[in-house]
Amino acid sequence: RNQNDGTQNTWRHSLEEYSQYNDVDKTKDLPSESQRNVLERLDVTSTPFFGGALVEGVTLVKLDCEGAEIDILLSDESARTESWLDTTDLVIEWSFTKERRVSVMHRAIRNLKEAGFTVYYEGQGSWWDTDPGALWPYPNDLVIFAHRK
Repeated sequence: RNQNDGTQNTWRHSLEEYSQYNDVDKTKDLPSESQRNVLERLDVTSTPFFGGALVEGVTLVKLDCEGAEIDILLSDESARTESWLDTTDLVIEWSFTKERRVSVMHRAIRNLKEAGFTVYYEGQGSWWDTDPGALWPYPNDLVIFAHRK
């Protein structure tokens, strides 16, 4: 369904806990009656990234999971070399729209380094700020590159 402001809701918003979309209270006034009761929910089987989606032989991984990459990269598995199997290169979109604390991004980067990756950043930002209270001040996300031999 479309969000009430007309924004198209697409497949990439199917991870409900990471979604910016909310069901509308039936008593709320909507811009159009056609927006009422058009949400259809479907059960979808998901596969965990480590021990599931990531398989042997994969050397390049691009993570852009609408905020789920944060949980993946903060997991204990992400700090283990063996969890990444044959992966040598990563491209990650870090979703500051989902997690604005720069220190959380640094925790994820420490996990990658512990797993043997060298990490690079691309984009405008204050990613160098290690103050625990620092918040990402920009309306954009950050691209992170990582490589290991």
